[in-house]
Amino acid sequence: MDRRILSLVAAAVLLPVIIRFVWFFPGIALPRTVATPDYTNMKMPQAPISTALAVPTPWASGTVLIDHDHGNRFTLSEIQPLTDALTQRGAHIVLNSDADELASQLKFASSFVVISPSDAFKPAEISLLEAFVARGGHLVVFTDATRGSVQYDFAGNPVASLPDVETVLPLLEPFGISINADYLYDLDNNEGNFRNVYLKPLDGSDLTAGLGMVIFYGTHSVTTDGGSAILVGGRGTLSSSTDALPDDASQQGWAAAVANKDGSVLAFGDFSFLTAPYNQVADNQVLIARLAEFLLKSREPTLADYPYLFRGPTVNLIVTSDLQMTAEMTDAISGLQGKLVGSGMQLNTLQDAAPQGDRIVLGTYSLGADLADYVHPFGVQANDFGEFVTVPPFGKLGKSGNGVMLFRTGQGGNTLVLLAASAEDVKNLLETVSTDALDGCLVEGNVAACSIGFGGSFLEGTPTPYVIPGIGTATPFLLPGMETPTPVGSG
Repeated sequence: MDRRILSLVAAAVLLPVIIRFVWFFPGIALPRTVATPDYTNMKMPQAPISTALAVPTPWASGTVLIDHDHGNRFTLSEIQPLTDALTQRGAHIVLNSDADELASQLKFASSFVVISPSDAFKPAEISLLEAFVARGGHLVVFTDATRGSVQYDFAGNPVASLPDVETVLPLLEPFGISINADYLYDLDNNEGNFRNVYLKPLDGSDLTAGLGMVIFYGTHSVTTDGGSAILVGGRGTLSSSTDALPDDASQQGWAAAVANKDGSVLAFGDFSFLTAPYNQVADNQVLIARLAEFLLKSREPTLADYPYLFRGPTVNLIVTSDLQMTAEMTDAISGLQGKLVGSGMQLNTLQDAAPQGDRIVLGTYSLGADLADYVHPFGVQANDFGEFVTVPPFGKLGKSGNGVMLFRTGQGGNTLVLLAASAEDVKNLLETVSTDALDGCLVEGNVAACSIGFGGSFLEGTPTPYVIPGIGTATPFLLPGMETPTPVGSG
């Protein structure tokens, strides 16, 4: 191979290398000074430290029922700051994980808590919670802008996102509260991120006592019709759905928590403040303490809460003088005793009325002297020879086949009175109230009328002849001066 060909081959190999070197050569670096931050004196922004709390004051034991039956997007370990605050105050925490048990669990609960559900509440459940609030219970609903459910197609691909507010809106609508499918943000004044918003209390209630400022870490906005805002953002806190303040923002900004008109229902657009470490910033821990106290506020039981009507572990049974402790009566009372034991109470039979304590009183419509003090507040009236007893609010009730329950709360204890026409009917009424529910009873406030058998016929006008087997046709006997009766409702 001659030198010419060798030179061409060398040039073909080296020329690309030389071109690439010239093209990408950055030049000769000269020493220069690069400005760097002053790390020694730099101070990172810190969230405000939570206000110190005193040792919680012990409360009377109460039951807080937490919803766990609607695909709720939380775990118990997440909300430990709240559960700790409750148990420190003597609370008994119960999870509702079965819709069939909701009615019975609400009878002994002081409050019901719903956290970020994804499964809809059935109309029957909403009705139960409305009735629970109407008789003094508390309802608290938490949502969160960072929680929700995702819908997938048949291939497992996500196709839609369903925020938790869609699930709670039907539950809150009867109380005039609505939660928006947005999030609040503040670009200028925030805790390290535009979605970490500062909120101040607007309400002067016990719930906000001692609160200066709280921080929510991803909250929906909440509105109420007729209620009041509890926590609101500043003038720079905007809604992601409008990038603006609310239309009526002349007085306040967006609310992140509200109460209904009478303060028995609370709704929050966030529950991150219940979780660690966010419970330790600003006054979040104070807010959790106030919430625990709100959830444990006692309520007076009503007859709808049967058998959870009494304050103490022991209930005194008083059998009035017009009844005897026959074997049949003893058997019926034992059924009532078993029902109370299953509810955590003991039944103590007394011969004389106890001046204090919870009590169950058994009597008949003869309304003897030892019954007067118990039935007088209810306006019950009866005539020994009449077929009816007057029981407000029902009016006249037939004595035969009807039993009556009267319930009253008092400082010295709560009293349940059971009345019927005879000892046999009292026994039947005891069997009725020894079941899981007051089936067959019409309940109105703290008075109930219970069907316990068959009532006698009430006749007026012309009698209907009847046939006596082996004898023939007979007509009801009438005393002189009596009008000929006709059966009512015949035909």
